[in-house]
Amino acid sequence: AGYQIITSLLDRFIEAIQTPTHAYSTILLNRVPEQYNMYAESITERLQAVIDFISGMTDVYALDLYRKIIGMDVPLL
Repeated sequence: AGYQIITSLLDRFIEAIQTPTHAYSTILLNRVPEQYNMYAESITERLQAVIDFISGMTDVYALDLYRKIIGMDVPLL
């Protein structure tokens, strides 16, 4: 399960930094704290920011974010 979570988060955030002007990318990137420069000029710096962000997540936070991204965790109305 952990492999699936990390792989999915990496895939989604890497896609988001490659297309930051797309609506879904903007939503994802707005969830990232400002200390991670997801809008750096070079793709290498943006990739490093994604890796730093994901590697710094706790298991609980990664699982929570994964569930929200794939739609498993729908807020109650």
